[in-house]
Amino acid sequence: MLNLELINQEYDFMQDIIFLNVSSVVMPPNRVQKDYNSFMSRYISNFGDDVVSRAWQIVGATRPKIARLLNCQPEEIAFVKNTAEGIGTLAMGFPFQAGDNVVIADQEHSSNLYAWINVRRFGVNLKIVPSSNNCDINTQDIIAAMDENTKILAISAVQFSTGFYADLEALGAECKKRGIIFVVDAIQAFGRLNIDVQKFNISWLACGGNKGALATLGVGFVYCSNDLASNISPSFAGYQSTITHASPPSITENFDRLEFYPHARRFEAGNLNYAGIEALGNGADLLYELGLENIQKHILYLEKQLRHKLQGLKLQIVTPAKEENYGGVVCIYYPKAAEAQVVEVLKKYKIYATMRGGYIRFGINFYNTEKQMDTVVKAMFEIQNTLS
Repeated sequence: MLNLELINQEYDFMQDIIFLNVSSVVMPPNRVQKDYNSFMSRYISNFGDDVVSRAWQIVGATRPKIARLLNCQPEEIAFVKNTAEGIGTLAMGFPFQAGDNVVIADQEHSSNLYAWINVRRFGVNLKIVPSSNNCDINTQDIIAAMDENTKILAISAVQFSTGFYADLEALGAECKKRGIIFVVDAIQAFGRLNIDVQKFNISWLACGGNKGALATLGVGFVYCSNDLASNISPSFAGYQSTITHASPPSITENFDRLEFYPHARRFEAGNLNYAGIEALGNGADLLYELGLENIQKHILYLEKQLRHKLQGLKLQIVTPAKEENYGGVVCIYYPKAAEAQVVEVLKKYKIYATMRGGYIRFGINFYNTEKQMDTVVKAMFEIQNTLS
């Protein structure tokens, strides 16, 4: 069961706001806000005297916090700017050969899709699996698309435009059986659903910190299994990603080769977003205290309640065919010409959601309540009446 007292303590600033925009931007808890805002003050308080050493203390403390949420080893975590960089690091570093292919679903966000389109210039084929009903991604269709030349299956845990939660366990098992690298874009799922990289046989996972991770923009992480790391060539090199470096002020004497770390740190070439990483660590602490299983159970319960109470709404509601594919996101379409009226109603009820010209996306998180879902239902039927 969720610790409601802790949630209220961390989100007392929400008050009567119904925040359902986690699929777009993070709403950081108080502990994240406090340390992030004070990072620069601490930096200048002693003229940066300890900023470098403290920065690496932050990195060292945060790796295991992310690792325990994913069920992996700390050295399998590397920090990046965002999901796109995380996916791109693998795409550009993988030793593709002409004729290899990558399998991907047709719903993917550009952060996952574009990296694989980009490697086509190396002679890599992209096999795009169509969804059905503009929502459902059939697991067997994905598996059927794999062949002897498939090197990578890349999929979002939860699709950004539909909320469809993929069967990661079945896909991961098939990839393991065939020796295919299973890549997951986790930004719509991490922190909201329990993603276990061991259970799901995930080889590579990328996630930005600006959604369920409870951190901020401009920071994220990748998980790279120890079995895979040494096969991926880093796109960048620096003294933080290599073992063979000289300590300043010494000058490097070996100009022939670099020895990258054998684990995920090989992908961290220079100074990182240390304030953002500290935010990730603080967010991870809260997620761990609340419990990912508790969070997932709460979110999916609210989604089912919301969908049930929206029955009878004449607007188009994107709904996965099976409840097992619910991902805590509810998407509803409305006539684009009515956007002003829709905005007015949502504003009236202090509902924050993603709106993109004819499309509303409600992203549910642990701080949302059943009472708030009732208010959303009331608002949506009022929108429908306004459009009549």
